[in-house]
Amino acid sequence: MQYSNAKTSGSVSAAATSAASTGSRPAPGGAVSDIILTVTERQISPGETASFPFAARTAYGIPSIRDFNVISDNPNFNPEWVRLRLSAGDSYGPHYILEITPGDIGRSQHGAYPLRLSWGAAGTSRYAACRCTLVIRPCVRAATEPAVKIWPAGQVCLSLENRGSTGIDVSVSIRHRGSDWSKEWEFELPVKDDPASFSWRFDPPAGQRRGDFELAVSAAGVPLLRRTVRARRPLIPRRLTAG
Repeated sequence: MQYSNAKTSGSVSAAATSAASTGSRPAPGGAVSDIILTVTERQISPGETASFPFAARTAYGIPSIRDFNVISDNPNFNPEWVRLRLSAGDSYGPHYILEITPGDIGRSQHGAYPLRLSWGAAGTSRYAACRCTLVIRPCVRAATEPAVKIWPAGQVCLSLENRGSTGIDVSVSIRHRGSDWSKEWEFELPVKDDPASFSWRFDPPAGQRRGDFELAVSAAGVPLLRRTVRARRPLIPRRLTAG
């Protein structure tokens, strides 16, 4: 997923990217300011809440909730989703919880949000930051286990359910492991009360009808399911001959 250089920030927020990192700056007397996240990634659907517990320690006393800030490289991030509150602490220091609750989001707002939670002023000793990832997945699920057939001809059968408030772009692909052959279908999954069934036919690669095939389904760019199918040529029984 590509993002522009625009950043969206909130005065009370939390952070994200696929791997967590903790930034710290030396403070007077050798003290350190830092933020430690308990979890570094959350996946939620619209209306659910992602919780990122963390602890904060500074050489300048207990950080106030108002002193934290969040920015995202994803311009679709909305600071109004964010709530920050205190929780029980320990010997390390006070603990906080960053809560993000996307409400009725638009079609373009599904996907990954790299966030950075920070305290203080960047480039100074009064600064600490950490990173984590928020993924907003669409309300789409596979109603049944997908069916994949290689012999005598290739076929993919899939039943999907969209319980969201808007149509979702879906991508279905199948590829052959061991070669560069692949096939992909893209379509819009409408909002319906009942699951929608789909079926596609394909010609497996010549001379590559054996081995493993990988089926992948994503909705709004978010992986939904992945399956490996081992193709085996059906056994042909020997013809009986009269003795």
